[in-house]
Amino acid sequence: MDILTMSGIRVAVVIPAYNARDYLAQTLQSVIDQTHKALEIVIVDDGSTDDTASICRRFAASDPRIRILSSENRGVAAARNTGIEASKSSYIAFLDADDIWHPTYVERMLSALHPLPNTWGAVYALHRLIDPEGYCTRSGSSLNARDSIFSRHLVFRFVGNGSGFMVRRAVVDKIGGYDPSYASKGIGGCEDFDFELRTAEHFKIETVPLGLVGYRSHSAAMSSDRSRMARSLLAVTERCIARNPQLPAFVVGCARASAHLYAFSKFAALKDWSSAATSLKHIYHHSPMLASGILARLIFTKADRAKRRALSKIWPARQQKQKNLRKFEEIDPLLPLVGGWSRFRTKTLLSRLSEIDRSGECSAATSLLGRYVAPERSSIVKHPKV
Repeated sequence: MDILTMSGIRVAVVIPAYNARDYLAQTLQSVIDQTHKALEIVIVDDGSTDDTASICRRFAASDPRIRILSSENRGVAAARNTGIEASKSSYIAFLDADDIWHPTYVERMLSALHPLPNTWGAVYALHRLIDPEGYCTRSGSSLNARDSIFSRHLVFRFVGNGSGFMVRRAVVDKIGGYDPSYASKGIGGCEDFDFELRTAEHFKIETVPLGLVGYRSHSAAMSSDRSRMARSLLAVTERCIARNPQLPAFVVGCARASAHLYAFSKFAALKDWSSAATSLKHIYHHSPMLASGILARLIFTKADRAKRRALSKIWPARQQKQKNLRKFEEIDPLLPLVGGWSRFRTKTLLSRLSEIDRSGECSAATSLLGRYVAPERSSIVKHPKV
């Protein structure tokens, strides 16, 4: 399909916003500046108490594509569901109110997904990490996979945030939207990963392996609550395993090890040693050698930090800011991303999981989940416009 024909396809952009005044204007500008102009922009003000609503109204006054909805604060999953129901487009892209897109994001994502058969339900892009001022601090992971990626995504978590995923509306019709129950239980944070996994259980997924998303890191971000993020990821992983009893034992073991590796890093950073020890036990059960390596690295890191603190008292280091950082929009999206491999995430592991995905060992999920729709997702409450 040529670019001119593609340009007329409308895409809904759903943006949940809660007390987002510091970054919302930059986020909305990145949507307005998209090279693909056929957009339906739905902002859901999730009970903000700051200037979020006025910023939304200012942008809406000059762009008729923008609609604003408001609700009481119920969490990002419920806000996304509100935006989904209010939208009409056949394609839906999600963007958090503190992240930004490269101007070609929608165009590239739609061009990758639309020509594919309907068995392909979604497409994802990779990301670069940005600071509060919008400067790139480092590359996100370069790892990606396509087609039937269920087991690989369960272990490798290719997307990494809620702003790099576009779906056909048929996906929402099938799986029922985002699950708000995590937030209601105080473990919100990884609802996007849950949504991606349920998509992968039913559909093939395409990838645009470019850093088209600027994923912002700042102290007020949901991801800065390390304990909640750790517990959220563990809960998402266990729910996925529970509803897919046909998963091979190897995939289950790798998935739990991967989730607990993430959780261990978060708990250790908080010095929550009881929770960290629990995660380390799970890692040890999967691989004693991996657990031993993690423990040795933790001890070495603590000793190295103590040494640096002692030296800094003798020779105070000069406070220097990095001078070579560039704004996200200044970076060519074709510039390769780097990293992602580790002692656990190896090419050998990815290859073995690829064989499982190709062999269809996880394909029973489709028939099992044909009847699965969580009741919390099936009823999306409508909210009045602001």
